Amino acid sequence: MSRTSSAHDRKARIELLQARAALERQGVVHGVHDIKASLKPRALLDSVFPKSKRKSPSDLLLRTFSMSRRYPMILSLGSAIFSKAARRRAKWWKIAAGALVAWQASRSLRR
Repeated sequence: MSRTSSAHDRKARIELLQARAALERQGVVHGVHDIKASLKPRALLDSVFPKSKRKSPSDLLLRTFSMSRRYPMILSLGSAIFSKAARRRAKWWKIAAGALVAWQASRSLRR
């Protein structure tokens, strides 16, 4: 009797271990999907500028100013873009920035 009992216990333990492994694999799959979703450009933008903070242009400007104080490289990058050497290419930067603003405005008007 103990032989069948131990065989039954072993089978039950194997099933429990298989179920636990399946749950862990499912958790890993969900984690990978969450990481994949968080690395999309929109999610990265929302992590820097949350929707609750993007109510008006002044909020965006204030957030950008506070980030430039925390990360001085942002300020130096901005000044490099508008330096004399980059002014030759500023026409293209302005066109690209205008296209980006127009695209974002059209997206916000659709909502």
